[in-house]
Amino acid sequence: MNASEDYLSMDPSEEISQVLDRQENNTIIMRTHPTVKEYYENMTAFLSLAIFIASLLTILNICIFSTTVSRLRRHLNKALLRPSIIMVGLYPIISVAALVTILVPYSWFICHTVMHVMFMVGGPVFRTLLFRYVNSEQNYVKETGGEAVQLNTPPCCCCCVCLPMVIPTKAKLCISRYMVWQMPFWQGSIMLVMNILYYRDIQLYHQVMYFFIPFIVCSIVLGAWSLQITVRMITKLRGDYQLRKKMFCLQLVVMLCKLQYLVLYDQLDGIKMGGEYPINHTIYKQTIINILILVEMVLVSMMVQSAYRTPIQVQIDEVNKEKEVTRI
Repeated sequence: MNASEDYLSMDPSEEISQVLDRQENNTIIMRTHPTVKEYYENMTAFLSLAIFIASLLTILNICIFSTTVSRLRRHLNKALLRPSIIMVGLYPIISVAALVTILVPYSWFICHTVMHVMFMVGGPVFRTLLFRYVNSEQNYVKETGGEAVQLNTPPCCCCCVCLPMVIPTKAKLCISRYMVWQMPFWQGSIMLVMNILYYRDIQLYHQVMYFFIPFIVCSIVLGAWSLQITVRMITKLRGDYQLRKKMFCLQLVVMLCKLQYLVLYDQLDGIKMGGEYPINHTIYKQTIINILILVEMVLVSMMVQSAYRTPIQVQIDEVNKEKEVTRI
């Protein structure tokens, strides 16, 4: 989704440094990303330092993940353990994808697709985790007793002001579930097609990529809106579970890996970096952005570790005690 800048908006100095590849049908394709051999044969001190720093940051993120998982295994039951581990595991996977982008620049589109997939996967898993905090959707309806829920939540808080409050029912919760689960299927299909086009026919990719963007944005907005409504619903029953903090950590995946990437990609065009192909301006620019993502993922992982700690265990202990008293 970010590859348009590589082809449509490059500096004149970059155009000189590009390589022309002739295919069998004599069409000419312009490349800004070197092959692995070209990349390592022309390695610079900046890129060597970037690889070293990126490796350290990735290892640090994996260590934070291991510590968090160890704590979760001690504190959570099986119903909550698996979705919680998946949620905290999103961020080291993003770090590995950013590291691979620096190590193999030509794989950048696949790696950033992986970052995008982390939000698509995290959305349904997080919704499952939310309702497991209250045992099930049916149990939530029983505990709330038909209490109405507001729909004017971000990212649709401005355009949904006039919508009335809704009483959660089985059918309406099913609609909310579909709004979240459409993300991995809808966006996954689109990203698969975009990857095939990018690596097989990049010229066709540049012609059609803008038609896909509105569908991806609408899918993200619908999924995020449903998750925000669900977080508000469950917070009324489990207010000390830090659900808003967990949701914010999930949203940071899109904000840092996609929105920030697009903004910085344009802003860094004003700074001259790199030289001629293969270590050109594009390589330096993407390396800087991915180093920044790696630093941010370490900070987000620490925030996630804080969000998924003891308040959950305290509530689980209280529920277990209530069950034991009931049995007695």
